[in-house]
Amino acid sequence: MNRRKKWMSGAAVIVLSLGLAACSTEDNQYSPEQVINNAMKETEEPLSYYGEATMNVEEEELHFKEWRTKEGKFKMDMDGATAEERTVTVNDGQKITLYQESLNQALISEDGEMLAAMAPSPKEQAKQLLKVIGDTHTISIDEEEKIAGRTAYHLVAKADEKDTLIGDQELWVDKENWFVLKSISTSGDDKIAIEYTKIEFGKEFPDDTFTIELPEGVEIQNMDEMNQSTEVSIEEAAQHVGQPVLYFKEEDGRKIESIEMDDLTGALDRVEININYVKDDAPLFSLSLFKTPADLDSSDSKMPGEKAVEIRGVEGTTVEMEGFRALFWKEDGLSYSILLNDPEVTFEEVIEWANTMELVE
Repeated sequence: MNRRKKWMSGAAVIVLSLGLAACSTEDNQYSPEQVINNAMKETEEPLSYYGEATMNVEEEELHFKEWRTKEGKFKMDMDGATAEERTVTVNDGQKITLYQESLNQALISEDGEMLAAMAPSPKEQAKQLLKVIGDTHTISIDEEEKIAGRTAYHLVAKADEKDTLIGDQELWVDKENWFVLKSISTSGDDKIAIEYTKIEFGKEFPDDTFTIELPEGVEIQNMDEMNQSTEVSIEEAAQHVGQPVLYFKEEDGRKIESIEMDDLTGALDRVEININYVKDDAPLFSLSLFKTPADLDSSDSKMPGEKAVEIRGVEGTTVEMEGFRALFWKEDGLSYSILLNDPEVTFEEVIEWANTMELVE
């Protein structure tokens, strides 16, 4: 799948993660901290709206229309560079359908977690966005501007370090309801600009708004049946990966709760092994591994909270951000990651444990 089609597939998720709402106020003057605090507050009820916007990705300009209800139903109709690159995403409250015209394909899911992820509440959206940049960026407030006919605060977030995965950010936040009307996001060498050109809040929509008629002959794939995990033994895991793999033996109270294999399709197209460890029946950490792709991006951009460390004699990294703690390294053609679930376990302990990992063929 080429880069353009990847953006078309993921555009709905990107845009839907930018809606930002919280309680309104009559005060017209705020510091950056006050704007963020207001945006993080609980709302009395979610927003309902219709919007039209433009997304600029690299040298491409995409246009989309968006319908959203207070109950979380939504529809997004996005046009690509050509008419054939249209993508329509619909959540009717029970099922998500993502139709890609250029591929003559529709992806369908009734998974509750995916439904929630595709339609987060305003409070959750605010947390996802602002928590990521809160500790890694210096935030200032610029002059107010008119966006889509509405007055907006202009927040400018400058990354504290160079070459970070999440670079400089700019947000234009509606003064009345804290909705992000415009954003410019930098990630490494990539830049995404999204601007609403029309927005109507408090809209009510007929039920048939959130339906989609798929053309005859379209290929339908059920995402709930794709990439399902399979329980395997550690020996079977190595066989499916196609080479010996490292793992932690059960010792010092550490036990393997499960070993799962994900045969991933689509753009990833790889076998991934996930080993979950517990101690005293409580989650300890999870070890994931897969064969390192030849075209894996070797960008020098850093994730927020990332630090360089040495793991098993090779270069690795740790990432700590908002309760998320993980270690990453590559060894003998495999990519390894450890997600820490026990807050009492330190990176230093895990790095020491890693020196005792055993190879299984």
